[in-house]
Amino acid sequence: MTFLLNLAKKSESEQIAAIERGFPSYSLEQIADQLGVSKQSIISGLKLVKRTISARERAKKPFTMEESERLMRVVRVQRLAREVFTTDEAVAEWLRTPDHSLGMKAPLNMLTTDIGTAKVENLAKAMIHGVPA
Repeated sequence: MTFLLNLAKKSESEQIAAIERGFPSYSLEQIADQLGVSKQSIISGLKLVKRTISARERAKKPFTMEESERLMRVVRVQRLAREVFTTDEAVAEWLRTPDHSLGMKAPLNMLTTDIGTAKVENLAKAMIHGVPA
């Protein structure tokens, strides 16, 4: 099982410690593979700097705390959305598709901030409970 899937099952204090250490450089690839989306989609959706990310991956250096936290947001939302959608492909499609309740932004593009992430998580929770957003 991958680093991030294991991390997602750990306690919040363990997740925080991993974020503070910085996620391994291969974790972006794992997220992209898990979601079935391109790394570029995640990089642009999270407003990461492609050149910096590529250099970090080549040097096998960990992501910064801020980058790691943004990647963790994707993992959290993916796990939540998986309760709504039956396949990872459906989750990936939902993450990429602009939504009216998010101001016509795609959920993935909202994960750059805590407030945006909360909106996406609230939308997913509403869908789980069958409540219109």
